[in-house]
Amino acid sequence: MEPSENLQKSMFNAVLMLIGLSVWIVAVTLIRFIFIDKMSSMFTLPILSYIAISVGFLFLINGLILFMYFVLKLNMRSQKEQTATFFVIAFTYTLCIYGSIVNVYIMPMFLNALILAQLGQKNQAMLANFVNSAFITYALMIVSLVTGQSLLPVIVMMVTGLLCGGVAALVLSRDASRLAFTIKSFFICVCAIFIMRVMSFITLESDLISMDTVYMGISAIVQFSLALVISPIIERIFNLVTNVRLMELTSHTSPLINRLLKEAPGTFNHSLAVASFAQMCATSIGENPFLAMACAYYHDVGKLANPLYFKENQSDYNPHDDILPEVSAEILRSHTDYGFALCEEYHIPEEISHVTVQHHGTMLIPVFYHKAKKLTDGTVDQDEYCYHGITPRTKLAALIMICDSSEAAIRAMDQPDGDKVDKLLRKLISDRLESGQFDNCEITMRELNAIRETIINAYGGLFHKRLQYPEGK
Repeated sequence: MEPSENLQKSMFNAVLMLIGLSVWIVAVTLIRFIFIDKMSSMFTLPILSYIAISVGFLFLINGLILFMYFVLKLNMRSQKEQTATFFVIAFTYTLCIYGSIVNVYIMPMFLNALILAQLGQKNQAMLANFVNSAFITYALMIVSLVTGQSLLPVIVMMVTGLLCGGVAALVLSRDASRLAFTIKSFFICVCAIFIMRVMSFITLESDLISMDTVYMGISAIVQFSLALVISPIIERIFNLVTNVRLMELTSHTSPLINRLLKEAPGTFNHSLAVASFAQMCATSIGENPFLAMACAYYHDVGKLANPLYFKENQSDYNPHDDILPEVSAEILRSHTDYGFALCEEYHIPEEISHVTVQHHGTMLIPVFYHKAKKLTDGTVDQDEYCYHGITPRTKLAALIMICDSSEAAIRAMDQPDGDKVDKLLRKLISDRLESGQFDNCEITMRELNAIRETIINAYGGLFHKRLQYPEGK
């Protein structure tokens, strides 16, 4: 699917989810107003009043989210991230709107930020926190104005939610450690109580210092506990990619990686080397190194179908010597599709699985193409000796394409040195540029040069020669 089609599909799905979120929030709010607060008796024209509230919510929802999407550019990367974010907004809004019936200060105002930040989604955490705070403030201001209650508690909670949720989104995002999340979340919860006390001092409201402080403390502990429990559940339900999940996927005990280790040890070692390159290259161009490592680990899992037909798994015998080059080309070509199928079977996130069919793109398989030309007097269809995959659609897919070919080519060189490796990498990148492999991703020449320089620097560390010790020493 082309990038423009992906964008259109993403926008269409976002609109559908926005409509669903709007309907949910309006319904949840009106159910409380009508059946719990029984506010209909306090309106002169109850039906028109409820319509006005609903319209106000719809404008607020659409206005806020459109503002975040198009003005602040906090767009989601995938449909599953959109769905997860809107689900968390709806979930936390429902908890807040009904929790406020017990006490306004018990509302989990920044729970959504704690959940989404733990999932490594800073932009989405900021969006959810901002939108949820606005929704709750709007709904409770209506209740306060109609019932004659003070607006101060609503304002205190809005400020607390915006500040603590914003800090959580910025500080907790991309933490790969549950321990780091726990410690930082604890301090954020303490800050929430501190903010409440400051607000009580500024407004000279002594009531805020009594039981309401206890409610705020209970709310902070509950939000922290719920975030720890709910985040992994949402992560698995929506198959989200988080740094914690990526560390689990790249563990040698992960089922598919364990199969690669046992059934194709040469490919496994090749993947480790590519992962070393990929991590450093991802850091150099501002991409997620954990995701780059995972993509490198899984990019060649399709070789599990025929491991002995790939050089890194062979000893002295090469089975390609006994078969036609077109058959050899098909075996090599099929490992990308089979790798994608395996990833789907093992429920590997699409950010990783798509790289399996993109890391060779539509490149020529030169060994068997030239072998076929030698065996025939006629012309050879070059397309029959090209990969039939998809050209890279992301920077990470392009990065893995370069790291994969570079690692294999450097190992095949006789007495490689810095100049030879530099020349080789320039040729590899140039060939892929000329064949249009990077036409459908947003990688720049500056980033390609950064990748090349990073691999050259890493080459010495990965392929350095060891001192030869005297025999018997």
